[in-house]
Amino acid sequence: RLWDVATGETRHTLTGHTDGVESVVFSPDGSTLASRSGDGTLRLWDTNTGKMLNTFTGSTGSVVFSPDGSTLASGGSWLDNTVRLWDVATGETRHTLTGHTDGVESVVFSPDGTILASGSKDTTVRLWDTNTGETLTTLTGYTGFVESVVFSPDGTILASGSYDDTVRLWDVATGETRHTLTGHTREITSVVFSPDGTILASGSYDKTIRLWDMTTGYTRDTLTRRTGWVKSVAFSPDGSTLASGSEDQTLRLWDMATGERLTTLIGHTGNVASVVFSPDGSTLASGSYDKTIRLWDMTTGYTRDTLIGHTADVMSVAFSPDGTILASGSYDDTVRLWDVATGETLTTLIGHTADVMSVVFSPDGSTLASGSDDTTIRLWDVATGYTRFTLIGHTADVTSVVFSPDGSTLASGSWDNTVRLWDVATGETLTTLTGHTRVVMSVAFSPDGSTLASGSEDGTVLLWPAATP
Repeated sequence: RLWDVATGETRHTLTGHTDGVESVVFSPDGSTLASRSGDGTLRLWDTNTGKMLNTFTGSTGSVVFSPDGSTLASGGSWLDNTVRLWDVATGETRHTLTGHTDGVESVVFSPDGTILASGSKDTTVRLWDTNTGETLTTLTGYTGFVESVVFSPDGTILASGSYDDTVRLWDVATGETRHTLTGHTREITSVVFSPDGTILASGSYDKTIRLWDMTTGYTRDTLTRRTGWVKSVAFSPDGSTLASGSEDQTLRLWDMATGERLTTLIGHTGNVASVVFSPDGSTLASGSYDKTIRLWDMTTGYTRDTLIGHTADVMSVAFSPDGTILASGSYDDTVRLWDVATGETLTTLIGHTADVMSVVFSPDGSTLASGSDDTTIRLWDVATGYTRFTLIGHTADVTSVVFSPDGSTLASGSWDNTVRLWDVATGETLTTLTGHTRVVMSVAFSPDGSTLASGSEDGTVLLWPAATP
């Protein structure tokens, strides 16, 4: 079906396939839609009229248009293990790419259309010359099926995700692996970039925080807590301090220059689920299972205020960009907005039907996003308290939400093991990132918005090019 996004009405119902339709993709100019079906065919449709343009036989896997829309690539099943390049205008096969020894799960063109990447159940990634159909290189190293491949916006890096629980970043020119971030021995609960984007911090149930060098992909330092899982991590605005919240009911502040612990903040009587610095770095907010939020004075280390009002665990806290408002999400299914100066509740946002796990303000402060166990995300108008959009697509609890630095995109992590990117202006899904094999607990954009990091209970941190296909 083709739906009118503005009205929600059906524009066209495209009929012709004789089995389930498993994948659809628009051409770059939006005039053509390709659909792949379990009936073994690939069909092209005119999106204006709803009429079928052509039927290609022999496609059973992933499909994608070239950047100029002239070529369609499709991956084959374990029955033929091939990739086909189709001429969109004529419906003829341009090239049949042979070399994989098992089904092809994912195909993607480079931004300039000269290279095609394919991921396969044979545990390899292949790069192909789209003009000649020849293999340029075979990327090896995985021990499980390669399920997803994607190019960075500039075409220099290829990211691939595998059933072996890792993501690899490959240098397209050399075929070498750039980064696979592994090292934690238990589930990863939180990831956050330093303000300058050079470090990624990840907190884990293994009671450690790892600091990753984004240039090398190696661990720069490991900060170890003797007690308590690390539930959340946050950098101070100047990047000099890292705060961590733990299930041992405490917060710790770490010196980023030395890796040493500066102090331990004590006061909560339940797990500390969320920590965040105010924009000026003078205050640290923490949300806890004790149903309260504490505002800590970073000069003295003492509690400045305790915000009381939620009737269940507080799972997430976030400051507005100007630091005057604090948002909190709770197991009581509500979002609250607080006046930071007075500690009073400004408003209570009601609409979710299950626990609210994550809240975040847009960069301009006009919109608040909240992710919930009801599988939805809500975008709230901060001035009026009304819901702008309800984002539907995840099939399980939403654990984490974050805006891109320019505010145009929202990323979300979920118990359905996926990360989704959403268009904030329309509320539509831009893309779904797959590769994790367990719950995605945390998502974070790099300061320049070019990279999205996701941390999962599968023990890995994955780095994704944040540009959408």
